Amino acid sequence: MKIIISPNSFKGTISSIDACQIIERGISSISPRINLEKLPIADGGDGTLDFFKYYFSYKTISIESVNPLGEIINSEYILIENENIAVIEFANASGYNLMLNKEKKLQNMDSYGTGIQIKSAIEIGVKKIIISLGGSATIDGASGILRALGVKFFNNGKLIDKKNPITEVTDIDISNFLVNKSNIEFILLTDVNNKLLGDQGAVNVFGKQKGLLDKDFNIFEKYLYNFSSISSKVLGKDIISLKGGGSAGGAGGILSVFFNSKILNGTEFLLNKINYEKYLKNTDLVITGEGSIDSQSLNEKGPVALMKYIKKINSNIIRIAIGGRVDYSVNDQLANYFDYIFSISDNKNNSHILEKSEYYLLEESKKIGKFLDHIKL
Repeated sequence: MKIIISPNSFKGTISSIDACQIIERGISSISPRINLEKLPIADGGDGTLDFFKYYFSYKTISIESVNPLGEIINSEYILIENENIAVIEFANASGYNLMLNKEKKLQNMDSYGTGIQIKSAIEIGVKKIIISLGGSATIDGASGILRALGVKFFNNGKLIDKKNPITEVTDIDISNFLVNKSNIEFILLTDVNNKLLGDQGAVNVFGKQKGLLDKDFNIFEKYLYNFSSISSKVLGKDIISLKGGGSAGGAGGILSVFFNSKILNGTEFLLNKINYEKYLKNTDLVITGEGSIDSQSLNEKGPVALMKYIKKINSNIIRIAIGGRVDYSVNDQLANYFDYIFSISDNKNNSHILEKSEYYLLEESKKIGKFLDHIKL
Protein backbone atom coordinates (compact mmCIF):
# COMPACT_ATOMS: atom_id res chain seq x y z
CA MET A 1 0.00 0.00 0.00
CA LYS A 2 1.32 3.43 -0.95
CA ILE A 3 0.06 6.46 0.97
CA ILE A 4 0.93 10.11 0.40
CA ILE A 5 0.77 12.45 3.38
CA SER A 6 -0.02 15.99 2.18
CA PRO A 7 -1.36 18.26 4.92
CA ASN A 8 -1.70 22.01 4.74
CA SER A 9 -0.50 23.97 7.77
CA PHE A 10 -2.65 23.79 10.89
CA LYS A 11 -2.95 27.55 11.18
CA GLY A 12 -1.14 29.05 14.14
CA THR A 13 -0.10 25.70 15.61
CA ILE A 14 1.62 23.20 13.28
CA SER A 15 3.39 23.79 9.97
CA SER A 16 2.59 21.53 7.04
CA ILE A 17 6.09 20.07 7.22
CA ASP A 18 5.82 19.25 10.93
CA ALA A 19 2.31 17.87 10.37
CA CYS A 20 3.76 15.45 7.78
CA GLN A 21 6.27 14.16 10.31
CA ILE A 22 3.65 13.73 13.04
CA ILE A 23 1.13 11.93 10.82
CA GLU A 24 3.85 9.63 9.50
CA ARG A 25 4.97 8.82 13.05
CA GLY A 26 1.43 8.04 14.19
CA ILE A 27 0.57 5.75 11.28
CA SER A 28 3.95 3.98 11.32
CA SER A 29 3.61 3.19 15.02
CA ILE A 30 0.51 1.11 14.16
CA SER A 31 1.23 -0.03 10.60
CA PRO A 32 5.03 0.01 10.08
CA ARG A 33 4.91 -1.78 6.70
CA ILE A 34 2.87 0.89 4.92
CA ASN A 35 4.83 2.85 2.30
CA LEU A 36 4.43 6.50 3.33
CA GLU A 37 5.59 9.50 1.28
CA LYS A 38 5.58 13.00 2.76
CA LEU A 39 4.56 15.84 0.41
CA PRO A 40 3.46 18.89 2.41
CA ILE A 41 1.25 21.37 0.59
CA ALA A 42 0.35 25.04 0.80
CA ASP A 43 -2.53 26.99 -0.67
CA GLY A 44 -1.31 30.54 -1.04
CA GLY A 45 -1.89 31.27 2.64
CA ASP A 46 0.59 31.41 5.49
CA GLY A 47 2.94 28.46 5.13
CA THR A 48 3.57 29.08 1.43
CA LEU A 49 7.08 30.34 2.13
CA ASP A 50 7.82 27.09 4.01
CA PHE A 51 6.52 25.16 1.00
CA PHE A 52 9.02 26.80 -1.33
CA LYS A 53 11.83 26.30 1.18
CA TYR A 54 10.98 22.59 1.38
CA TYR A 55 10.98 21.91 -2.36
CA PHE A 56 13.41 24.47 -3.83
CA SER A 57 16.92 25.77 -3.31
CA TYR A 58 16.59 29.34 -2.09
CA LYS A 59 18.29 32.44 -0.76
CA THR A 60 16.74 34.28 2.18
CA ILE A 61 16.45 38.07 2.02
CA SER A 62 16.10 39.51 5.53
CA ILE A 63 15.06 43.16 5.74
CA GLU A 64 13.58 45.59 8.22
CA SER A 65 9.89 46.16 7.58
CA VAL A 66 6.78 47.11 9.56
CA ASN A 67 3.76 45.22 10.86
CA PRO A 68 0.15 46.33 10.13
CA LEU A 69 0.39 48.93 12.91
CA GLY A 70 3.59 50.42 11.52
CA GLU A 71 5.83 48.95 14.21
CA ILE A 72 9.31 47.98 13.01
CA ILE A 73 9.84 44.23 12.55
CA ASN A 74 12.37 41.88 10.99
CA SER A 75 10.91 40.26 7.89
CA GLU A 76 12.00 37.90 5.16
CA TYR A 77 11.24 36.73 1.68
CA ILE A 78 13.17 34.31 -0.53
CA LEU A 79 14.70 34.11 -3.99
CA ILE A 80 14.50 30.91 -6.05
CA GLU A 81 15.51 29.69 -9.51
CA ASN A 82 18.89 31.39 -9.75
CA GLU A 83 17.55 34.35 -7.77
CA ASN A 84 15.28 35.35 -10.66
CA ILE A 85 12.04 34.80 -8.71
CA ALA A 86 11.08 36.36 -5.39
CA VAL A 87 8.52 34.62 -3.19
CA ILE A 88 6.76 36.95 -0.76
CA GLU A 89 4.25 35.80 1.82
CA PHE A 90 1.70 38.53 2.59
CA ALA A 91 1.40 37.25 6.15
CA ASN A 92 5.12 37.66 6.81
CA ALA A 93 4.83 41.43 7.25
CA SER A 94 1.06 42.01 7.17
CA GLY A 95 -0.26 38.87 8.78
CA TYR A 96 -2.82 38.08 11.42
CA ASN A 97 -0.22 36.28 13.54
CA LEU A 98 1.66 39.57 13.95
CA MET A 99 -1.39 41.06 15.66
CA LEU A 100 -1.75 38.59 18.51
CA ASN A 101 -2.39 40.45 21.79
CA LYS A 102 -2.55 43.78 19.92
CA GLU A 103 -5.50 46.09 19.39
CA LYS A 104 -7.03 45.32 16.00
CA LYS A 105 -8.37 48.65 14.83
CA LEU A 106 -8.55 48.10 11.10
CA GLN A 107 -8.95 51.80 10.31
CA ASN A 108 -5.32 52.19 11.40
CA MET A 109 -3.83 49.00 9.93
CA ASP A 110 -2.36 48.55 6.48
CA SER A 111 -0.16 46.35 4.29
CA TYR A 112 2.73 48.82 3.91
CA GLY A 113 5.19 46.25 5.29
CA THR A 114 4.49 43.87 2.44
CA GLY A 115 4.98 46.78 0.05
CA ILE A 116 8.45 47.30 1.52
CA GLN A 117 9.29 43.69 0.69
CA ILE A 118 7.97 43.99 -2.87
CA LYS A 119 9.94 47.20 -3.41
CA SER A 120 13.09 45.45 -2.14
CA ALA A 121 12.59 42.58 -4.61
CA ILE A 122 12.08 45.02 -7.49
CA GLU A 123 15.26 46.88 -6.57
CA ILE A 124 17.21 43.59 -6.42
CA GLY A 125 16.25 43.04 -10.05
CA VAL A 126 14.12 39.90 -10.01
CA LYS A 127 12.17 38.97 -13.13
CA LYS A 128 9.13 37.54 -11.36
CA ILE A 129 7.45 38.02 -7.98
CA ILE A 130 5.11 35.41 -6.49
CA ILE A 131 2.89 36.78 -3.72
CA SER A 132 0.87 34.46 -1.48
CA LEU A 133 -2.12 36.40 -0.21
CA GLY A 134 -3.48 34.35 2.69
CA GLY A 135 -3.22 34.96 6.42
CA SER A 136 -3.65 38.72 6.22
CA ALA A 137 -4.59 40.95 9.14
CA THR A 138 -5.71 43.95 7.09
CA ILE A 139 -8.69 45.23 5.14
CA ASP A 140 -6.97 48.01 3.22
CA GLY A 141 -7.41 46.92 -0.40
CA ALA A 142 -3.60 46.70 -0.66
CA SER A 143 -3.41 50.49 -0.27
CA GLY A 144 -0.41 50.10 2.03
CA ILE A 145 1.44 48.10 -0.60
CA LEU A 146 0.58 50.65 -3.27
CA ARG A 147 1.79 53.56 -1.15
CA ALA A 148 5.11 51.80 -0.56
CA LEU A 149 5.39 51.48 -4.35
CA GLY A 150 4.74 55.15 -5.05
CA VAL A 151 0.97 55.52 -5.42
CA LYS A 152 -0.38 58.67 -3.75
CA PHE A 153 -3.80 58.93 -2.13
CA PHE A 154 -5.82 62.13 -1.94
CA ASN A 155 -8.92 63.40 -0.20
CA ASN A 156 -10.40 66.27 -2.20
CA GLY A 157 -6.97 67.34 -3.39
CA LYS A 158 -5.20 66.94 -0.04
CA LEU A 159 -2.53 64.25 0.30
CA ILE A 160 -3.57 61.54 2.79
CA ASP A 161 -0.79 60.59 5.21
CA LYS A 162 -2.76 58.35 7.59
CA LYS A 163 -2.63 54.55 7.58
CA ASN A 164 -5.31 52.75 5.58
CA PRO A 165 -6.14 55.66 3.26
CA ILE A 166 -9.18 53.90 1.75
CA THR A 167 -11.13 55.24 4.74
CA GLU A 168 -11.19 58.68 3.09
CA VAL A 169 -9.72 58.46 -0.43
CA THR A 170 -11.36 60.37 -3.28
CA ASP A 171 -8.56 60.18 -5.87
CA ILE A 172 -5.20 58.53 -6.53
CA ASP A 173 -2.06 59.44 -8.47
CA ILE A 174 -0.15 56.58 -10.13
CA SER A 175 2.41 58.68 -12.00
CA ASN A 176 5.22 57.46 -9.71
CA PHE A 177 3.99 53.88 -9.39
CA LEU A 178 7.20 51.83 -9.30
CA VAL A 179 5.72 48.78 -11.01
CA ASN A 180 4.91 50.80 -14.14
CA LYS A 181 8.62 51.50 -14.49
CA SER A 182 9.64 47.84 -14.22
CA ASN A 183 9.16 44.80 -16.40
CA ILE A 184 8.34 42.29 -13.69
CA GLU A 185 5.78 39.50 -13.94
CA PHE A 186 3.58 39.15 -10.86
CA ILE A 187 1.79 35.98 -9.78
CA LEU A 188 -0.90 36.29 -7.10
CA LEU A 189 -1.78 33.14 -5.17
CA THR A 190 -4.95 32.94 -3.11
CA ASP A 191 -6.37 30.32 -0.76
CA VAL A 192 -9.97 31.47 -1.33
CA ASN A 193 -12.18 32.29 -4.32
CA ASN A 194 -14.32 35.02 -2.74
CA LYS A 195 -15.00 38.17 -4.73
CA LEU A 196 -14.28 41.63 -3.37
CA LEU A 197 -17.76 42.69 -2.25
CA GLY A 198 -21.10 41.26 -1.14
CA ASP A 199 -22.26 38.54 1.22
CA GLN A 200 -19.29 36.36 0.25
CA GLY A 201 -16.82 39.23 -0.02
CA ALA A 202 -13.74 40.33 1.91
CA VAL A 203 -15.62 42.12 4.68
CA ASN A 204 -18.59 39.86 5.32
CA VAL A 205 -16.68 36.57 5.25
CA PHE A 206 -13.33 37.50 6.77
CA GLY A 207 -13.99 40.71 8.69
CA LYS A 208 -14.86 39.08 11.99
CA GLN A 209 -11.75 36.89 12.15
CA LYS A 210 -9.62 39.98 11.48
CA GLY A 211 -11.25 41.76 14.42
CA LEU A 212 -13.70 44.01 12.58
CA LEU A 213 -16.55 45.15 14.81
CA ASP A 214 -20.12 44.42 13.72
CA LYS A 215 -20.93 48.14 13.53
CA ASP A 216 -18.10 48.65 11.01
CA PHE A 217 -19.00 45.95 8.49
CA ASN A 218 -21.12 48.19 6.27
CA ILE A 219 -18.60 51.01 6.60
CA PHE A 220 -15.70 48.87 5.37
CA GLU A 221 -17.83 47.44 2.58
CA LYS A 222 -18.33 51.03 1.40
CA TYR A 223 -14.60 51.77 1.74
CA LEU A 224 -13.71 48.84 -0.53
CA TYR A 225 -16.47 49.69 -2.99
CA ASN A 226 -15.30 53.31 -3.20
CA PHE A 227 -11.61 52.44 -3.58
CA SER A 228 -12.28 49.73 -6.17
CA SER A 229 -14.44 52.19 -8.14
CA ILE A 230 -11.69 54.83 -8.10
CA SER A 231 -9.07 52.25 -9.12
CA SER A 232 -11.27 50.87 -11.91
CA LYS A 233 -11.80 54.38 -13.26
CA VAL A 234 -8.07 55.23 -13.20
CA LEU A 235 -6.91 51.89 -14.68
CA GLY A 236 -9.91 51.11 -16.87
CA LYS A 237 -10.31 47.59 -15.49
CA ASP A 238 -13.05 45.74 -13.62
CA ILE A 239 -12.25 44.66 -10.07
CA ILE A 240 -15.56 43.76 -8.46
CA SER A 241 -16.21 40.59 -10.49
CA LEU A 242 -12.75 39.04 -10.06
CA LYS A 243 -12.74 35.58 -8.50
CA GLY A 244 -10.37 35.70 -5.53
CA GLY A 245 -10.58 39.50 -5.45
CA GLY A 246 -11.67 39.41 -1.81
CA SER A 247 -8.50 37.72 -0.60
CA ALA A 248 -6.19 39.55 1.83
CA GLY A 249 -8.73 42.24 2.68
CA GLY A 250 -9.35 43.12 -0.96
CA ALA A 251 -5.66 43.04 -1.92
CA GLY A 252 -6.28 40.22 -4.40
CA GLY A 253 -8.57 42.23 -6.65
CA ILE A 254 -6.76 45.56 -6.33
CA LEU A 255 -3.28 44.12 -6.94
CA SER A 256 -4.56 42.10 -9.86
CA VAL A 257 -5.40 45.26 -11.81
CA PHE A 258 -2.45 47.36 -10.60
CA PHE A 259 0.05 44.57 -11.33
CA ASN A 260 -1.74 43.39 -14.49
CA SER A 261 -1.74 39.91 -13.00
CA LYS A 262 -4.19 37.03 -12.74
CA ILE A 263 -5.30 35.68 -9.37
CA LEU A 264 -4.52 31.96 -9.26
CA ASN A 265 -5.66 29.19 -6.95
CA GLY A 266 -2.63 28.75 -4.74
CA THR A 267 -2.90 25.01 -4.24
CA GLU A 268 -3.26 24.21 -7.93
CA PHE A 269 -0.38 26.48 -8.88
CA LEU A 270 1.93 25.00 -6.24
CA LEU A 271 0.99 21.40 -7.04
CA ASN A 272 1.82 22.03 -10.68
CA LYS A 273 5.03 23.79 -9.68
CA ILE A 274 6.37 20.58 -8.08
CA ASN A 275 4.67 18.28 -10.61
CA TYR A 276 2.64 16.61 -7.86
CA GLU A 277 0.96 14.36 -10.42
CA LYS A 278 4.11 12.28 -10.87
CA TYR A 279 3.93 11.19 -7.22
CA LEU A 280 0.40 9.82 -7.62
CA LYS A 281 1.50 6.82 -9.69
CA ASN A 282 0.58 3.59 -7.84
CA THR A 283 -0.80 5.62 -4.93
CA ASP A 284 -3.71 4.03 -3.02
CA LEU A 285 -4.59 6.80 -0.58
CA VAL A 286 -3.84 10.46 0.16
CA ILE A 287 -4.11 12.05 3.62
CA THR A 288 -4.46 15.80 3.92
CA GLY A 289 -5.62 18.16 6.65
CA GLU A 290 -5.54 21.63 8.20
CA GLY A 291 -6.66 23.51 11.26
CA SER A 292 -10.31 23.84 10.33
CA ILE A 293 -12.39 21.95 7.80
CA ASP A 294 -15.59 23.90 7.36
CA SER A 295 -17.62 26.03 4.94
CA GLN A 296 -14.59 28.19 4.17
CA SER A 297 -12.72 25.06 3.06
CA LEU A 298 -15.29 24.76 0.28
CA ASN A 299 -13.92 28.00 -1.20
CA GLU A 300 -11.04 25.87 -2.52
CA LYS A 301 -8.70 26.07 0.44
CA GLY A 302 -5.79 23.65 0.45
CA PRO A 303 -7.31 20.25 1.32
CA VAL A 304 -10.36 20.70 -0.92
CA ALA A 305 -8.29 22.03 -3.85
CA LEU A 306 -5.86 19.12 -3.43
CA MET A 307 -8.62 16.53 -3.51
CA LYS A 308 -10.22 18.12 -6.58
CA TYR A 309 -6.83 17.94 -8.26
CA ILE A 310 -6.36 14.27 -7.32
CA LYS A 311 -9.86 13.24 -8.37
CA LYS A 312 -9.26 14.60 -11.88
CA ILE A 313 -6.15 12.44 -12.20
CA ASN A 314 -7.29 9.25 -10.48
CA SER A 315 -10.76 8.98 -8.98
CA ASN A 316 -9.88 5.61 -7.39
CA ILE A 317 -7.46 7.10 -4.88
CA ILE A 318 -9.00 7.15 -1.39
CA ARG A 319 -9.05 10.63 0.14
CA ILE A 320 -8.77 11.23 3.89
CA ALA A 321 -8.71 14.53 5.78
CA ILE A 322 -7.74 15.40 9.35
CA GLY A 323 -9.16 18.61 10.76
CA GLY A 324 -8.16 20.43 13.90
CA ARG A 325 -11.89 21.04 14.03
CA VAL A 326 -14.61 19.89 11.64
CA ASP A 327 -17.93 21.59 10.93
CA TYR A 328 -20.26 18.64 10.49
CA SER A 329 -23.11 20.88 9.32
CA VAL A 330 -21.46 20.93 5.86
CA ASN A 331 -20.81 17.18 5.75
CA ASP A 332 -22.83 16.71 2.56
CA GLN A 333 -20.65 19.22 0.69
CA LEU A 334 -17.42 17.90 2.20
CA ALA A 335 -18.35 14.39 1.08
CA ASN A 336 -17.80 15.54 -2.50
CA TYR A 337 -14.09 15.85 -1.74
CA PHE A 338 -13.23 13.46 1.10
CA ASP A 339 -14.04 9.78 1.59
CA TYR A 340 -13.26 9.96 5.32
CA ILE A 341 -12.75 12.85 7.72
CA PHE A 342 -11.09 12.66 11.15
CA SER A 343 -11.21 15.42 13.77
CA ILE A 344 -8.73 15.92 16.60
CA SER A 345 -11.06 18.17 18.60
CA ASP A 346 -14.31 16.21 18.98
CA ASN A 347 -15.47 16.29 22.62
CA LYS A 348 -12.33 18.13 23.72
CA ASN A 349 -11.60 21.56 25.16
CA ASN A 350 -10.48 23.87 22.33
CA SER A 351 -7.88 25.79 24.33
CA HIS A 352 -6.35 22.54 25.56
CA ILE A 353 -6.14 21.25 21.98
CA LEU A 354 -4.30 24.37 20.85
CA GLU A 355 -1.79 23.94 23.65
CA LYS A 356 -1.19 20.27 22.85
CA SER A 357 -2.01 20.22 19.13
CA GLU A 358 0.97 18.05 18.17
CA TYR A 359 0.01 15.41 20.74
CA TYR A 360 -3.59 15.26 19.54
CA LEU A 361 -2.59 15.13 15.88
CA LEU A 362 -0.30 12.21 16.70
CA GLU A 363 -3.11 10.38 18.52
CA GLU A 364 -5.53 10.94 15.64
CA SER A 365 -2.90 9.64 13.22
CA LYS A 366 -2.67 6.44 15.25
CA LYS A 367 -6.43 6.06 14.83
CA ILE A 368 -5.96 6.37 11.09
CA GLY A 369 -3.29 3.68 11.25
CA LYS A 370 -5.78 1.33 12.97
CA PHE A 371 -8.44 2.31 10.44
CA LEU A 372 -6.10 1.45 7.54
CA ASP A 373 -5.45 -1.97 9.07
CA HIS A 374 -9.20 -2.45 9.30
CA ILE A 375 -10.09 -1.56 5.71
CA LYS A 376 -7.14 -3.64 4.34
CA LEU A 377 -6.48 -1.87 1.03
